[in-house]
Amino acid sequence: MSESFSIVIIGSRDLEDALGRKGLGVVRLEPSENLKTLEIGSHARLVILEGQYLGDSRMLDMMNAIQESRPYLDVLVFKPGADAAYVHTVLKNGATDVIFEDSYEKLHQAIEAIQNHHRVSTDTKDFRQARKEMRSFEGILSRNGVMWDIFQTIVRTASSDATVLIVGETGTGKDLLARAIHRQSGRTGRFVAVNCSTISPEIIESELFGHERGAFTGAHQQKQGLFRYADGGTILLDEIGDMPVQTQLSLLRVLQEQTVRPVGSHHEVPIDARVIAATNASLANAVQTGSFREDLFYRLDVIRLEVPPLRERREDILYLFGHFLKQMCAEYGMDCRLHQSFRGFTLGAGWPGNVRQLENLAQRLVLKGHTRELTT
Repeated sequence: MSESFSIVIIGSRDLEDALGRKGLGVVRLEPSENLKTLEIGSHARLVILEGQYLGDSRMLDMMNAIQESRPYLDVLVFKPGADAAYVHTVLKNGATDVIFEDSYEKLHQAIEAIQNHHRVSTDTKDFRQARKEMRSFEGILSRNGVMWDIFQTIVRTASSDATVLIVGETGTGKDLLARAIHRQSGRTGRFVAVNCSTISPEIIESELFGHERGAFTGAHQQKQGLFRYADGGTILLDEIGDMPVQTQLSLLRVLQEQTVRPVGSHHEVPIDARVIAATNASLANAVQTGSFREDLFYRLDVIRLEVPPLRERREDILYLFGHFLKQMCAEYGMDCRLHQSFRGFTLGAGWPGNVRQLENLAQRLVLKGHTRELTT
């Protein structure tokens, strides 16, 4: 292992020995009474915290101390048997990933993923420079600080298998963010997007999990299902709040067991699909009203990305509109420029349809324009 990537363990000697047998050079530290005096070497890039060894309160105190003193460090938590609420809490407090299976092999794989990420991903300094220079991230344009914080979260967490919940109004680009996560993850399988609000409740389980021939009227042949189609890749469950409650229970089992059971089958089929959920509604409110399962909510709400609406990203309005305008004018062979009066209109509008509405308006104005200047 290079000096530039060293691993620190705060946990048991058994864990140290297990990783040593994997050929990893690690440094084991005992947690000090005063966490601020904990000596973590300057070359450390990854800290592994053993949940059973530290205990819950000590674990969170340790993570807070690391966040305050060394926020650039990756923190990997190892706690076999951890439930969804624990995983959610730890990731919210800054962990890069949580291994909740009793498997040193899984832990080793997570370490390798973080090491590979450090080798191939953008350096923190370069990432900040890209943000300063207002470049795009995975094809997503933004000058907004909150959006760039989201991009950085994606870079830090994409290599894990943790579920992601993307929350934002219609048209804010949740689908683009999901695709960015898939590309950053290094997964070689497909990216599959599913809009749960457009599938009839009668067939949604068949669409997601597949069915056997003869499972119901009209099932003339076996169907694989979208989860199996996304095996090895990522599945986006858009408008997850519209999923029927019975299907929510089936999805919960999929997340817990990493298997799917096709409709009409008695057999489970193993799958490996990273799940991303997206919603324009409050799932917390849906839990309160009983239309969304609380246990599923916590399973999905591990890494949360809250996308601000366009009206809260004023610096992006003209920036994005100029980009869309340039695209449309080139596509239709026109030479267009933006009238000053329209600049004022764009900045003053509420944009309830967000970026999608802005793009559609650019196209409409170019197509109906009778002069080279676009006006309202």
